[in-house]
Amino acid sequence: YLHYGGFDISCHKRDGHGVQTLEQGIANSCNVVMMYIAEKMGAEEFLKYLELYGYGQETGIDLPGEAIGLLQNAETIGSSGLATNSFGQNLNITMTQMVAGFSSLINGGYYYQPQVVKQIQDEKGNVIESYDPILLRRTVSEETSDMLRTYMEETMITGTGKNAMIEGYSIGAKTGTAEKHPRNQG
Repeated sequence: YLHYGGFDISCHKRDGHGVQTLEQGIANSCNVVMMYIAEKMGAEEFLKYLELYGYGQETGIDLPGEAIGLLQNAETIGSSGLATNSFGQNLNITMTQMVAGFSSLINGGYYYQPQVVKQIQDEKGNVIESYDPILLRRTVSEETSDMLRTYMEETMITGTGKNAMIEGYSIGAKTGTAEKHPRNQG
C-alpha cells in the first residue's frame, strides 16, 4: 500500500506483489504501480491524459442521450484522489468513452469518433448511405501502442486475466475493479 491524503491505499493483492516492472504491474493490475505513475505525472498531466482519451466529455457517438461522466479537476483531486483515479476509482466514465479510449491504445494510437452505423442499405442490399470512420486525434505513438498490446497480452498469459484465457487465441486485457457511485451504497 501507499499513504496519500491520510489514507493507506492498497493493492487488490493485500500482501503485495514485490518489485514489479511496468509490464508486470499492468499484467498483475497492481494499484501501487499505477499510483506511482500518477504521482510522477502529477495531477495536471494525469488529467490532461483523461481528457485526451475523451473521458468526461461527449464522444459524439450517433446515439441519443449520451452522458459525459464525472471527473475531478486539478484543484479538487488531491493526493488520495489522484492515487485512486490512477487505477480507475473516484471517476466515472461511460462504456463508450472506455471503449473509444482503450481502442486508441491498441490500434496504433488513433482515436476515432465512436459510431454505431457503418452504412444504410435498402431492401435489396444496395448501399444508400455510408459513414466513414472519423479520426479525431492521436493519443499515443505506434511504439507505445505496440508495447501496451504486449503488456496486455501478458495480463492474459501470466497476470490477473489468465483464468479467462482461451486456448488458440491471442488476447490482451487490462483487468480492474471498480466501485459503484456513490460508494456508500455498496
